[in-house]
Amino acid sequence: MNRLTQKRVNGIKTGYWSASKRDELVARLAEYEDTGLAPVEVLKLKQNTVQWIPMAKELPESADYVLMSFENFSLPAIGRYEVNDEGDGAWYLGDDNGGDTCCSVGLFVNAWMPLPNPYTAVN
Repeated sequence: MNRLTQKRVNGIKTGYWSASKRDELVARLAEYEDTGLAPVEVLKLKQNTVQWIPMAKELPESADYVLMSFENFSLPAIGRYEVNDEGDGAWYLGDDNGGDTCCSVGLFVNAWMPLPNPYTAVN
């Protein structure tokens, strides 16, 4: 999203806005107010949002199911990263126990993210 104001050392931009910019400013402010969230709550949500974790940065715990992203395939898939006794690791699709690795079937994992918690009904 493009900013409508410019931060300055002594505060936020004040002064004249064109009619179209002023209308856009009011519309965006209304959208924000409609969320019912305070600025602190917005920042907290942003911090708690799960993001893709590049494989080069960090690997998941061995055998934990995660959502995998592939550099050569557009749809993510659920799978896991497993480390063997020698310390080598490989990615596996779903419940494929001891089967083909992602790499052996031509899928190259470039990032992953934790799975959300399972659904629980609220009474």
